[in-house]
This record gives sequence, C-alpha cells and structure tokens, in this order.
Amino acid sequence: MSLLTIVQNAARALNIAVPSTVIGNSDLNTALLLRLAQEEGDELSRRHDWQGITIEKTHTTLNQVVQTGAIPSDYDRLVFDCQIWNRTLSQKYVGPVSPNAWQQLQLNLTGGIVGWWRIKAGALNIYPAPTADQTIAFEYVSKNWIDIAATGSPKATWSIDTDIALIPERLIALGVIWRWKQTKGMAYAEELSTYEREVERATTRDKGAKVMRVPSARDDWPQGPTWPGVVSTS
Repeated sequence: MSLLTIVQNAARALNIAVPSTVIGNSDLNTALLLRLAQEEGDELSRRHDWQGITIEKTHTTLNQVVQTGAIPSDYDRLVFDCQIWNRTLSQKYVGPVSPNAWQQLQLNLTGGIVGWWRIKAGALNIYPAPTADQTIAFEYVSKNWIDIAATGSPKATWSIDTDIALIPERLIALGVIWRWKQTKGMAYAEELSTYEREVERATTRDKGAKVMRVPSARDDWPQGPTWPGVVSTS
C-alpha cells in the first residue's frame, strides 16, 4: 500500500469519489482525507511501540554526565520498560530514576557501580559520569513513521503519493474512515469499534508484550547491583 492506496480505500468505503492523486490535489474531500491520514498516523504511532519504528541506538560514551548526541534527532520516546546497557562492561544501568532519587545520588557518590540514568532536557544523563569511549545501547521509538517511497528514508509527514507507512496501513485507512464520519457529523460508532478491535489485534501480533509490574514506593530509590562505594552525607 501507499498514501494513495490508503486514501483510495478509505474513499471507497465512504462511498465518495476515489481520487487518482492525493498530494497537491485541490479537491476538498481529498485534502480532508490527506489531513486525516496524517492525523491518524501520528496518533497510531504513539499508541504502540511498533516494530517498524523501533530502532536500536548505540552511543560512544563521553566522560561527563550529559551524553551529548545519545538521543537521535528522530527520537520520540524510549520503548516500554527500556533498559540501557553498557556493552563494554556487560552491565546494565539502573533507571530511569525519578528527579528526587537523582538528587539523592548527587551526595558525593564515589565507587565502582556502572551507574544510573535519566532523560532530562532532551538529553541522556548517566551518573556517575562514565569512562569515555565505552559503548552503550538502548532501543527507542522513532517519530518518523513514514518512508519515502520505500527507499529507507523515514520522515514524519506525507509528501508524495508513493510514500508508505512503517506502521500498519490498513489501520490508518480504518482510522481515516471513522475520523471522516466524525468530522462530517455522521454516526461513526460502528467504524470506531471496528478500528479499535483491529488495532488491538495488530498490536498483539506486532510483537510480544511483557507483563506490567506495578512499582512500589521503594522503587523511587534507584536500585542497582552490589556497589562497594560510599555515599558521603557530610
């Protein structure tokens, strides 16, 4: 499928004129379908960590807390229950820690633990500052859910009719259908129900899901492996 076929399939289901082009088409119905296809794709990309937009990131550490360049330009969010590993040391960083716990860690911490992490002001922070030139790795979800005509050049906005989606295109078409009816003031409960059911099925098939654990109050304090260092409170 492509942007064009998504819009055409939605138009057929809505029993309106099927366009032969989308981008640059001055027809009001086509322009609305394009807007809804963008809106639906944006929303759908945020609902699940789709494998098509999940990316592994490696970063060479700097000898400082703020790891400049670790967060890529297409970053939207970390995957659910993200883990950050130091591959050089074969150890996992503990995190993300809360702001309160992060402040507790600033009490002149010394020692040999690999460290804790958080994201602050759009940058990955690791404490204590790691040794330079180590390799760390994690997975994140990209905001670029569209590919330029299947060329491996992802982006976040439709721009040509042959663009493809890196998330299920059938779901985008179903989303466009119910959103169209909602916009026009028509009954759309049945279409929305179908859409939600298909989204649930698709997210289940996309990749396995972990059992969610409800954290306790103790989880606010950063936990980690055995640490021979000392926290000075003086």
